[in-house]
Amino acid sequence: MSQPQKIDLNALPPQQLVEFRKNIDQEIAHFQQSLQALQTAQTKLKDCIISINNLEKSKSNDMFVPLTSSLYIPGKAVSKSDYLVDIGTGYFVEKKADEAKKVYDKKIKKLDEDGKKLRDILVQKNEILNGINLILRRKVIEMEKQEQ
Repeated sequence: MSQPQKIDLNALPPQQLVEFRKNIDQEIAHFQQSLQALQTAQTKLKDCIISINNLEKSKSNDMFVPLTSSLYIPGKAVSKSDYLVDIGTGYFVEKKADEAKKVYDKKIKKLDEDGKKLRDILVQKNEILNGINLILRRKVIEMEKQEQ
């Protein structure tokens, strides 16, 4: 595998720096969207744990079962200790409450790790963007001095 080629940004003309800045902006936007998606997934997983806890504490077996995001029907829990857990790609496994919470905790921790990596990448991309902006400003100032 070859090493990435390093480019001296000071040697690039302003037009190429602007294009490079646009590319970095697009990458930053993509990584921010990915981070937002991870955070949304984490929230949903935390909601699963909260729902298990709430059902375990509940004295009633009555509940509303969602058919869509805004349509519910009345239902009854057959068991407060057995759950079907989505393990990915549409596969569900029956788990006890504590095991189900462990599955969700494990997924949350994995998303935490992935989110940390994305935040590190975003910091690097923002540092690159700041460097490009500084060089671009310097070149614009130099061009203005040459024109005078």
